[in-house]
Amino acid sequence: MRILFTNDDGVFSPGLLALLRAFEQEGNELFVAAPDAERSGASHSFTMYVPLRAREVAIPGAEHVPAYAVSGTPVDCVKLAYGNLFPKPDLLISGINLGANRGTDIFYSGTVSAAMEGALLGIPSIAVSDIAWRPQCFEAAVAGAKYAAMMLEREKDLRLLNVNAPDLPCAQVRGVRITPAGIQEYNARYDERIDPFGQKYYWMPAGRMNPCGPDVDCDERWTEQGFITITPLVMNMTDRAALPRLQAIQNELTLKS
Repeated sequence: MRILFTNDDGVFSPGLLALLRAFEQEGNELFVAAPDAERSGASHSFTMYVPLRAREVAIPGAEHVPAYAVSGTPVDCVKLAYGNLFPKPDLLISGINLGANRGTDIFYSGTVSAAMEGALLGIPSIAVSDIAWRPQCFEAAVAGAKYAAMMLEREKDLRLLNVNAPDLPCAQVRGVRITPAGIQEYNARYDERIDPFGQKYYWMPAGRMNPCGPDVDCDERWTEQGFITITPLVMNMTDRAALPRLQAIQNELTLKS
């Protein structure tokens, strides 16, 4: 199988290396196109008004894998890999992200957006994250990526799976849960600070307002309890349940200039 790897943590991220080492053991043909620096939170942004550059690199520990460090976003990496750098892959894996991409985070995540771009291009794609910001063990995340790859192989209509894994060895993982993404609401107030020159600046808020409850079926709950979670995602954001309701009132409303 021909597999393209990318991420949003940079081409030399230990999470990416863990995936390469795991998947090369199965005789797959591997390629890498990943950002040349940290691009977390890039979401689905891509480069329009400045040139992109792709530099061939050797990843320590996986020197034989063809790899490019790209000057743009994770989505840029996928577009460039697909259109210019490599043949079309059979599978795209984005990660392993350092930190969770659960619930509402999927809208902000460069990791998930890279996989989403792959799916939009017709490539079965997986986003995989370790829920620890400083992971100590990628075993569960690697196992989750392999499990998701088997699911995509079985279910040909699926295009995009989001995997989150606890930072545990496989022997300590309690199992796999197929589960919805949770809902997270973050504190909207930025932290105001003063720089050494007396000028005000703002730092991103990190506080949570509604952590997932212990009885809610969602990715956050199950990963905190030691499970690997897999959430199928869709590329079309249409609220289909709302369509008939809006169509029913359509003729009762008048356009106003």
